[in-house]
Amino acid sequence: MRTIAASGLIALTAMLGVAASTAVASPATAAQRPAAASPAGAAKAPPPANQLFGVSCVSSKYCVAVGLNENAEESVKGGGALIQTWNGKTWKSVAPKAPKGALSAQLVDVSCKSAIACVAVGDYLNAGGTGVPLAEIWNGKTWTPTAPATPKGSSGGQLLGVSCAAAKSCVAVGGDFTNSGGAALAESWNGSKWTVSRPPEPKGSVVGDLNKVSCTSTLHCIAVGSWGTNTAGSALADVWNGATWARLPVPAPAVGKEDADLTGVSCPAAKSCVAVGTGTTGLKGGLVSFAEFWNGTTWAAGKISWPKGVSNAFLYGVSCRSAKSCLAVGNLNINVNDGGHTGRAGATSWNGKTWTAASVPVPGKGKASLFVGVSCLSAANCLAVGQFGPFNSDEGNGLAGFWNGKRVSLATTP
Repeated sequence: MRTIAASGLIALTAMLGVAASTAVASPATAAQRPAAASPAGAAKAPPPANQLFGVSCVSSKYCVAVGLNENAEESVKGGGALIQTWNGKTWKSVAPKAPKGALSAQLVDVSCKSAIACVAVGDYLNAGGTGVPLAEIWNGKTWTPTAPATPKGSSGGQLLGVSCAAAKSCVAVGGDFTNSGGAALAESWNGSKWTVSRPPEPKGSVVGDLNKVSCTSTLHCIAVGSWGTNTAGSALADVWNGATWARLPVPAPAVGKEDADLTGVSCPAAKSCVAVGTGTTGLKGGLVSFAEFWNGTTWAAGKISWPKGVSNAFLYGVSCRSAKSCLAVGNLNINVNDGGHTGRAGATSWNGKTWTAASVPVPGKGKASLFVGVSCLSAANCLAVGQFGPFNSDEGNGLAGFWNGKRVSLATTP
């Protein structure tokens, strides 16, 4: 299965017992869960291997995070997809059912309109071993799997982002595999079925996908990602009017022009969107994060600066409550030469004029951390999710980061 790990997210290990903030209704303490004792002679249970990729909060007492349980994916037919809910005090894990015949599954993003209306998306391996789009629908009692169709001629695909303007109106985006390479994919949900569509890409594109989407109404969504030819590639953006997609040309970023990829987008209004992403400064250069700002007519490139000592900064997600209030999250100080996960979780806030790096605790010696998704209820109340654990490991626990407008406090999830 093509997992999000291919983009640099590797499962992490260990648990963190750090007090969380009082934003997003966090607990007074986030205690480490001790491992259960194994009977004499019994095989020890494998260490946890959870990754969280996306999160959606509708109130301080209800958030849903989604991801992957690699232990389940590798050992249990139909396993892998992970859902964790936050009630303001504790986390609860749910293992959703996969479509009939699925070999394994993962969920990459989620969007909730209320505590009884959520849609999560990702992909699963069907009985033939092909990765195809997956959606899980929450009605307040159960998660129900659905299998959105892919375009004719597609040989498999994945949904990477979803945004719901209403309980029965959602748009999901991702990519699929074609005879010529890959292409951006979109699906719209009307409460009973999915309808597939093909967002446009620049002429000559042979590979592309859309990573995230943000809808301000049932008739307006903006999705971002990347596209490429056999020799070059750059950022991609498309707009949905409820019936068709149109391309929104994106200017080259101020820095990191090589292989620029937009990985997150948030639109507090139809004429106000902030997108974040990462590019490189050449074959010998490092990873550089950047922003793009949409005013309803054009995109404007923006630079994101980090404190001295930070290098190889990768941003994955962003959440905005207004044009002057956003929090973007990702991974700092990545060692691009290592095969496993390195670096530490990072975040930066936008006030309408400048980006300011947020204070995020640094993991202990030999540990790594990272944020992937974020959901903000206000300028001083955001929840970010990701992973925490030792360097270069496929094991790990989910990580939650609580932003109070000044700093991020960390806690591990089950």
